[in-house]
Amino acid sequence: MPLSLKSLTEYSLRRGLHEEVHSRPPTDVDGQLLCTHFAVLTGERGAEAERERIGELAEEMGAPLARDLGNHLSHDLGPVRLVWERHTEFSTYTFFKPLEGRMTPEEVFACAPLSDLPDSAARLFDGEILTAVKIAVMPCPEAEMEPLLPSVFGENKLTGSRLAQGLATAWTDLRLDDDGFGRILIANESLRPGRMGRMLQRLIEIETYRMTALLGFPLAREVTPEIGDMESALAEIAAETATIRGLEGEQKQLARLTEMAAHAERLSAHTEYRFSASRAYYELVERRLGELSEAKMEGYQQISTFVTRRLRPAMRTVEAVSRRLNTLSEHIGRASELLRTRVDIALQEQNQRLLGSVERGVRLQLRLQEMVEGLSAVAIAYYLLSILAYPLEALHEAPFGETLPGDPLTWKAVMGPLFIVVIYLLVRRMGRVLRGPEDG
Repeated sequence: MPLSLKSLTEYSLRRGLHEEVHSRPPTDVDGQLLCTHFAVLTGERGAEAERERIGELAEEMGAPLARDLGNHLSHDLGPVRLVWERHTEFSTYTFFKPLEGRMTPEEVFACAPLSDLPDSAARLFDGEILTAVKIAVMPCPEAEMEPLLPSVFGENKLTGSRLAQGLATAWTDLRLDDDGFGRILIANESLRPGRMGRMLQRLIEIETYRMTALLGFPLAREVTPEIGDMESALAEIAAETATIRGLEGEQKQLARLTEMAAHAERLSAHTEYRFSASRAYYELVERRLGELSEAKMEGYQQISTFVTRRLRPAMRTVEAVSRRLNTLSEHIGRASELLRTRVDIALQEQNQRLLGSVERGVRLQLRLQEMVEGLSAVAIAYYLLSILAYPLEALHEAPFGETLPGDPLTWKAVMGPLFIVVIYLLVRRMGRVLRGPEDG
């Protein structure tokens, strides 16, 4: 019997991971079209509420969703097609509206972007609008479109490029119109619908990721003064460390460095995600610009050249501030380690002096103890002799006392030194036993 995959245990997320490669197909663009794109900052939560609002809008427009939403949706709402994507910290809503009849670019951009949607569609944008751009695709040659550019962009300086080896042309001024939208005009000469859809998607992503990459720039400028103040304070501490004397002063400096290190860590935690995200978005912008396959047009700066020349300095600022903050943390760490070493050495010297004084006290105590032992031997011998004096005198006064050699005084004189020596040796012996072999 051949092996069947159904008889094996399948990883729970396998099919979702497999379908991820098909999750964001570009929308085919055939003919005249107005694309209105929004990027909305929503934070890292709230995706489920977005899905519910999209489902309610589709139901209201008579185009209910036939499946549960993941992080991507491409759905025909009737007059427009909605493409929704959920990202880590923002969501994008792109509305594709095919246009009937021959229209001028000015007439296309004059179309209200959400006029075909009910008023309840405003609930979709539950967040802050970061990107709002209109892109008009006109099926005509470049030469026919170029005289009409002033009607769309006025006197603004334009950037433009031939895309896909000259099969289409795009112009933009990268400015906001009176309604707050950016504008991109594309003259599609001979790009097939699928390829035109992919090209349009790249332009949308360039505009979206350009703005999200720039989110780190205001933060970099915001924290720069704090970093500068901390660098000045660190230089001051380093200069004082070379001249400071005494354990108390070193401990105060160490406390200042510890507080500064905590401040630097707070700044790092506050900026690390934003700076890392800006770097990632910037890489995406560069990659999408490379995928445009631009060819230069006489009299226009290329879109990629204009975007990178404006975006790269901001990203370099972000990178510089990030490196500066990391370097500051490293310098604070080294300064703290150096000062901590000095404090440790000072504490060791203090401990050595303390141990020396303890040792001298112990030696003095030992001498006093030996003196007390000697005096104790004399005192004990004196009391023993005093006690023995009574029986000795009684023996001499007895009837046979005259036969005993010597008298009590002689016996005291002989036994006194002997008692002192014996008792002293016994006291020394007992002291050694009580102190133990290590104390000797």
